[in-house]
Amino acid sequence: VPNRNKGAIKMMYKVEINMMKVKRRLEANGVKIHLKPKIAVVVTADTPDDACANAINKVCKEIKENKRTKAVEKLLTDVKEKISVIKVRPYKKNG
Repeated sequence: VPNRNKGAIKMMYKVEINMMKVKRRLEANGVKIHLKPKIAVVVTADTPDDACANAINKVCKEIKENKRTKAVEKLLTDVKEKISVIKVRPYKKNG
């Protein structure tokens, strides 16, 4: 089976993420970042679908690095599916 992604060009995407459903639980566990109702992150991906997954993973990783406790790790596994994507756009650095 040929590799469909062979030669695929990775693009940068700006992904807006809805944090409303998890904000209170993050605050209650002492997390200090990504507490706005809506946040934007830039990720590299092959497709917009991959960009969404990469963005949510990036946010979770940054939260874990901000507050390194077992409680936050467990919290993230519980709330990860409640973090949703609002918008995905191709990202150009100067435009």
